[in-house]
Amino acid sequence: MSAAQRIGILGGSFDPPHAAHTTMAVSARETLGLARVLLVPAPLPPHKEPSRLTPYALRLEMLEAAVEGLEGVVVAPLEEGREGPSYTVDLLRAFRAAHPRDDIYFIVGADSLRDLGSWRDPEGVLASCTLAVFPREGVDTALAVPGPASVVVFESPLVPISSTDIRARARAGASLAGLVAPAVEEIIRSRGLYADG
Repeated sequence: MSAAQRIGILGGSFDPPHAAHTTMAVSARETLGLARVLLVPAPLPPHKEPSRLTPYALRLEMLEAAVEGLEGVVVAPLEEGREGPSYTVDLLRAFRAAHPRDDIYFIVGADSLRDLGSWRDPEGVLASCTLAVFPREGVDTALAVPGPASVVVFESPLVPISSTDIRARARAGASLAGLVAPAVEEIIRSRGLYADG
C-alpha cells in the first residue's frame, strides 16, 4: 500500500489557463509541501453559460500546454465525461473515495471562500478537504467558515490576470505575452479561439 500524500487540487474552467493559475499551483505545492497539485478542468462549471464555454477538449489541450515543464503540477481530467454541472463537493468526495489515505488540499482564492455559502453542500466540501486559501487583493482572508473546517492560508504572488481580460485581448488581436504560456497563445491563435467573444 502506498504511503499517504498531501495532494493539492485546483479546479476551474481554465478558459483559458493563465499565469495566475500556474503561479498559485506552484506556490501551493512549494509552500504547503504538497506531493503534487492536480489541475482539474470542469466540463460544465455550474456558474458558466455552456454556450459560451470553449469546448472541453480544447481547454484540456491548453491546460496541458500551460503546465509543461512545471514540476509537480499535472493536469487531471477527473471529470471528463461527466454529465451535468461539475460541483466541487462531488469532485472531492470521488477523489476521497479513490484516495482515502491522502490529505487533500483544495486550492481556492479568498474571493471564492467568501462565496462558499452559495456552493452546493458547503459543509460537505469542508468535511472532504483542507481549504488552501491564497490571498486576493482587497479581500480579507480572515473569513468566517461555516461549521468545523480546516483552512490554511498560503502566500502566493498576486497576479492580477483574469480569463475574461485575456479573452478580450485575444479578440482584439493584442499580445498575450506574460499572461499565458507561449504554447497556450499558439493554440488560441491557431484555433481562432475567442475571436467571436
